[in-house]
Parts: sequence; C-alpha cells; structure tokens
Amino acid sequence: MESLSEEQKNDLMELQSIQQQMQLVLMQKQQLLLQQNETGKALEEIGKASGKLYRLAGSVMVEKEKSVLQSELKEEKESVEVRLSAFGKQEKKLKDRFEELRKKLEKSLPRQPSGESASLS
Repeated sequence: MESLSEEQKNDLMELQSIQQQMQLVLMQKQQLLLQQNETGKALEEIGKASGKLYRLAGSVMVEKEKSVLQSELKEEKESVEVRLSAFGKQEKKLKDRFEELRKKLEKSLPRQPSGESASLS
C-alpha cells in the first residue's frame, strides 16, 4: 500500500475538521429550533391569555403587560430565525467544501478493482 502524500494527509485532516464543525453547527441549529418552538408556543399561549402575565428575569418572576411580553417574544423569535439562517448558510458551505474534498480524495486515491488477483499468472 502506498503512503499518502502531504496534500492527501492535509485534505484528510481538513475533512475530519469539517465533520466536527458540521456536528457543532447541527447541534447549535437543533438548540435554536427548540428555542424557536418554545417561543412560538409561548406567543400562542400569550395570545389566548387574559389577566396578569409574568416572565422570569433570572430567579425572579416579573409581571409584564401582554403587549410588552408579546413584543419581547417576537423579537426573540426573529433573532432566533436570523441565527438559524446563518447556521443554515454555514452548514451549506461546510457541506459543499466536504463534498469538494471527498471528490478530490476519491480521484487522488486509486482503488484496486475488485476481483483482480494479487498473483501473476
């Protein structure tokens, strides 16, 4: 078996790095999706609510007016959507680079055809 060239070693290391980055991006994206769902449900419940509403501020519960609370939650939801969009773009760039490196490595690493005998006739 032939040893790998420096370029191939570097490409393999970059490929592994991209895999790790993609895992982190996907984890962060998943957390943001959960936050988006929670915020959406909170907005839905606030829309149905009447009477006093409260929001946690650290370890203290603070009374808030419905309109103020809705406004705060809408801002949070928009912020999460912007971050989700950014993570989506980052994920696409990582996937594109991953595929580019994968194809490059496939071309540079010759495969032995299956069924080819190691012995000479």
